Amino acid sequence: MKVDGKIGISQAIMTIMLTVGITNHVTVIPLLLSSAKRDAWLSVLLASIPFIGWVCLLAFINTRLHRQPLNRWILRTSGKFGGYLILTPLLVSLYGMALVHLIDTQTWTTVNYLPRTPEWVTALVLVLLCAIAAYGGIGPLGMTAGVLLPLVALLGFYVAFGNMPKKDYSFLLPVYQFGPMPILHGMIYAGGGFAELVLLLLLQHHVRQPLRLIHFLIMFVIIIILTLSPLTGAIAEFGPIESSRQRFPAFEQWRLLTIGKDIENMEFFAIFQWLSGSFTRITLCLMLMTEILNVHTVKARTLVLLVLGGSMIAVTGLRFSDMTFVRFLSDLYYPIYLVMTILLTLMVAGLALRKPNREERADHDA
Repeated sequence: MKVDGKIGISQAIMTIMLTVGITNHVTVIPLLLSSAKRDAWLSVLLASIPFIGWVCLLAFINTRLHRQPLNRWILRTSGKFGGYLILTPLLVSLYGMALVHLIDTQTWTTVNYLPRTPEWVTALVLVLLCAIAAYGGIGPLGMTAGVLLPLVALLGFYVAFGNMPKKDYSFLLPVYQFGPMPILHGMIYAGGGFAELVLLLLLQHHVRQPLRLIHFLIMFVIIIILTLSPLTGAIAEFGPIESSRQRFPAFEQWRLLTIGKDIENMEFFAIFQWLSGSFTRITLCLMLMTEILNVHTVKARTLVLLVLGGSMIAVTGLRFSDMTFVRFLSDLYYPIYLVMTILLTLMVAGLALRKPNREERADHDA
């Protein structure tokens, strides 16, 4: 095993699977079901069609980066003003990705298995572990993802096939029952989940081998499957009405699972799945934020991680209801995140189409 501070392509894919997969499972699916009901799965499929072109655009940008960090390449090609105009929204989106999932994890933990533990304690412990891991860099995180993901995937197959006798896939039909608007609304949330694949551009310079178009497409197909599987499972097991009322449909599927007639309450496996994804997602976001802020010294990295983590814990301590939080996700966060990510991608693609000047070619050759 090479010890060079980089990760392999398989480790990169596993890291992204945990990072993006967890939010599609626990944050996007409830929004899809509440907006599109029975047609939620159709929203995912329809949203994936235009995103094929977007994924190809990501792969094109990746070829123009020449394994350089995205933030440095943007600053070189667009200058400081234009670079900060692109990197600032990117930094805010990374912070939002980590914060939103931290709040979701905090709520789920309190409601399901630690009701008497103060919520700030849950947030403090998780953020502290993630900050320490982010300080360690991408190498240990990639190895950790390589250990966690196979177990998470096996548990996913277990709950999917174990609940098969309880599923009735006739609940997926008929489609288009309430017209096009619910489907279109669902496509916004599905697209918001797909848009997180932009993380591949921020991660590519940490990968030993160059990422190709096939890797982007494979990752996209995996994310579609990670969204469709628990989504259709929830509709087939609970029906379109009941599943749309559930806050965490993917977790509720574990409550149905039993081993024989005597062993039930298998939800503790879901805790392992959730925390594996949460740890990877928040750690990766913290690490990428320190890179965009261009901090390298021990003291500066420690200070930045403390400020970022501490501010997240402070936000989770604010008083707001879970209903308000879900409304924020559906009305503001995902629509804004989707539009902002697409616009940023188009801006970076415009820079990639521009011919490099002498200074940029010299930096690349060096």
